[in-house]
Amino acid sequence: MIGIYQSNLQASIEVKRAFDTGISGVYRRKINGYFREKNGVSWLSATPFEKMEGIVQGFSTRLGGVSTEHLSSMNLSFSRGDQEENVRENFRRIADAIGFTPEDLVFSDQTHTTNIRVVTEADRGKGFTKPLDYTDVDGLITDVPGLVLATFYADCVPLYF
Repeated sequence: MIGIYQSNLQASIEVKRAFDTGISGVYRRKINGYFREKNGVSWLSATPFEKMEGIVQGFSTRLGGVSTEHLSSMNLSFSRGDQEENVRENFRRIADAIGFTPEDLVFSDQTHTTNIRVVTEADRGKGFTKPLDYTDVDGLITDVPGLVLATFYADCVPLYF
């Protein structure tokens, strides 16, 4: 589950190769400007956003979680057959590493639409501490400080503006 803001196609290909191979030493050096690690949890950072005050962001890798077998180790999906407690622990770990509280998360429900949800305080925790009450939402926008908007990627490219 990797998403990265990247305008350079070659760099994107190198990042994908790096994570497909579990961050080999060669590729780790190539993406060092984006690669972050804390307490054994690894993630990617969109460095342009690091310069923006008040923005906390990151893109998960599969490294540093507790899930096992084909879901190892940083599985962040409740719908892939993993134990719920593993997924919750993985969210706690990535939240601690990046610097947010998992209870502030608001999940999308992506289905390849152009639907965007305006997220309010009432949405805090949807997808993590309480069920989603919406479907077919591929984009999230908010003006509420402290909410953490979470979208999920496999082979899709996230857009931020």
